[in-house]
Amino acid sequence: MSFFPYIQNTPVWVWILFIYLLHRGINALFDREMRPGRLFFLPVFFLLWGIYGITHEIFHPELSLFMMIIGALVGIAVGYLIWRSQPPLKYSDTPGLIIRAGTPLTLGLIIIAFSLKYVLTATIYLHPELREAQSFSLLFGLLTGFVDGIFWGGTLRVFVPWYKKDRLRKHTPI
Repeated sequence: MSFFPYIQNTPVWVWILFIYLLHRGINALFDREMRPGRLFFLPVFFLLWGIYGITHEIFHPELSLFMMIIGALVGIAVGYLIWRSQPPLKYSDTPGLIIRAGTPLTLGLIIIAFSLKYVLTATIYLHPELREAQSFSLLFGLLTGFVDGIFWGGTLRVFVPWYKKDRLRKHTPI
């Protein structure tokens, strides 16, 4: 069975989402100013997309959600390690903004995460019997959680030290 017909029948919104995510990843190659909360956009986005897929694509969401949690915990540790070489967040001259250093890690992970989600979903549509397979539900949840966990680990790796330093800075008398 060819994968090409599935690619042709992919809804346009999926390709628009892919272009948007690629744009975010390309922007992440360069230092950029942002509000601290924007650091959490991709981890939250992929978490919600993963939960949506689990609850709408397969017949054993409870197994898949359990494995998603396990995958996320492992992914957080991996993401934390991968991002350890990244420079810390810096304060911007603009109040309320930070500067995040550019990195190719974000773009690479976006491509991997999107591709994985696309392949998992395409596999279900090419082999509908997998919707009911417990083993596929376990794999779906584990992989979805793992990739999202990497986003969380990387984000926490740069955010937590900045947050601790920021809290200390705000509570230290001048």
